[in-house]
Amino acid sequence: MLTTIRTCARPALGSRVAACLLAGLLALPAQAAPSTASGTSTGRDVVGTWIARIDQRAAELEAMPRVQQTRVGYGSVLKKGDGGMVDVVAPGPVRPSDVPEGTPPAAGAVPTVVVTPPAEPVPQADPSATPGNALSGTATPGTVVEVLPPPPALTIQVRARAADRVGRLSTRLIELGFLNQEQWTETFDDNLETAVRAFQLSEGLMQDGKVGEVTRQALDRTPKEAAKLMRGATASMRAFQASVPDTVILVNLPSQTVTYIERGKLNFTMRAVVGRPSRQTPLLQDRVTSVTINPTWTVPPTVLVEDKLPVLRKKGNTGIKDAVVYLDGVEVVPESINWWQVTPERIRIVQKPGDDNALGRFRFNLTNGDGIFLHGTNDPRLFERDLRAASSGCVRLADARMVAETLLRPAKLDSAAIERQLDSGKTKTVSLPNAVPVRFVYWTSTVETDGTVRVHPGIYDDVPTSSSAPSATQAPAAVGTVSAPRRVEPKPARPTPAAAPQPAPAPAQSSSTTTPARAADTRNGAEAVRTAM
Repeated sequence: MLTTIRTCARPALGSRVAACLLAGLLALPAQAAPSTASGTSTGRDVVGTWIARIDQRAAELEAMPRVQQTRVGYGSVLKKGDGGMVDVVAPGPVRPSDVPEGTPPAAGAVPTVVVTPPAEPVPQADPSATPGNALSGTATPGTVVEVLPPPPALTIQVRARAADRVGRLSTRLIELGFLNQEQWTETFDDNLETAVRAFQLSEGLMQDGKVGEVTRQALDRTPKEAAKLMRGATASMRAFQASVPDTVILVNLPSQTVTYIERGKLNFTMRAVVGRPSRQTPLLQDRVTSVTINPTWTVPPTVLVEDKLPVLRKKGNTGIKDAVVYLDGVEVVPESINWWQVTPERIRIVQKPGDDNALGRFRFNLTNGDGIFLHGTNDPRLFERDLRAASSGCVRLADARMVAETLLRPAKLDSAAIERQLDSGKTKTVSLPNAVPVRFVYWTSTVETDGTVRVHPGIYDDVPTSSSAPSATQAPAAVGTVSAPRRVEPKPARPTPAAAPQPAPAPAQSSSTTTPARAADTRNGAEAVRTAM
């Protein structure tokens, strides 16, 4: 994907803005990594190169003199049009009912009633009557009553609440060289948006021109803070380096990316979606044993209990397209069941294969018992975000098709064969001749293919606990075997009002975890039972 950046004759762009726009360092969803290295390379060499480059950059930052740095500070998302002066309507007229009894209304606060005698005496008028309040019904007959409306509401200009933060944003971008001094402003204008985009480009962030939390953290980060994140990453990399395989899939949680090293050469890096803070992705050592094309999706226990069962009870349906619901192993019509009387362990929900399937068109089967695996998605919009910790524990891939073609190449399944299988709509699991190691890591700094060092703040309050799948270091599984967590054994069938029940088919090999619910562990409140999205 190529992106063309058009420039116009706008005066006085910041020097770093122009440099970034001309550089075109766009963060693509997947980056191929052409290698020019000669001779034999190992996974250890790749990681060693990263360590050296990050340490070098950390040393440069640590050597920088300490200077005063403006911080944008916490707040809502800043975007074009924010800040500056805004129109505010002054408080409107007071209602008569709001005025204490006996208080004469001020002119203009409520409709003013003026009662005057007529120019000519009226014979019918009672001479003993006195002019009164027309609104109260006491006006003297024959008097002239005039009701004066309140004046129009007053509109005034005041500084917007975001003006201070926009001003600090301008100052910070001037300090970084992305904005010229004369362009300082408290109004988020075109120049400021261009400078923000250039800064995001330099940081490898999505260039939306808005200052959200990720961009704000990058702007406020000091060189010392960045160096600390880099040193922490290289310490983890050194501990990992000794055991890194020559061919390995690396899932880095802070950067929310997946990198594939093949025979000691960097193959690609792509964006990924990882577990949200409440459903963290654990640091596993595992391996891909097979790839499922056109997978089904079985709703796992955590998602069932916390997300889907409440929907069933409230609406009578799952909210999942092409889903089949089983109660005690028998297919039922969801609308016919009183779900308030049903416990979660009696329910199984399976989504059929297709473009709407939550796993997308590919699932990469691992061997852990937590139900964690890699898969595609039916909603790629999340990959457009900088913060992508949004799944229930599994890892969604920005380009699952490319990963499938890469891993299935040794299985003699080329792109055309994969396409035919996709078109068939049928579920098929292909075992890999050699299982591919997968390592989940927590590195707060990474190196891009051009040597640029990036820093990534932690996405979790605490680093997840490391663990290994029992088979991660064992011999590969037998051909045709799909490693999947055990399913919940249903309780004895109970009568249901569903008409014409049909036996539930055996769980497809590509279905998500159906491990029974277990007690929550102590990892920052995360559940031990992991989920499949």
